[in-house]
Amino acid sequence: MIAWLYIMTNAARVFTYVPQLMAVWRSTDGARDISLFTWGSWVVANATAVAYGTFVIYDLFFTLIAVLNLVCCAAVTVLGAQRRRVFRAG
Repeated sequence: MIAWLYIMTNAARVFTYVPQLMAVWRSTDGARDISLFTWGSWVVANATAVAYGTFVIYDLFFTLIAVLNLVCCAAVTVLGAQRRRVFRAG
């Protein structure tokens, strides 16, 4: 039961990144409303989850969900950093 709850809640979490990505994309002030430190820490946390799923528990579903969350967190982080660079340069 707990494994399925993990899979369902974390798979659904992928969709919660969309509003953040859209907000960062639309930002005209360098995405100051998001914390790149926080999003970056989530990138690191999800990378360790990928490693854990791959090398410790050998669980494909766990690993795939961690990869999806890693990609989404990285997208917000990279896009936010890019928006800040453009804002400072402009």
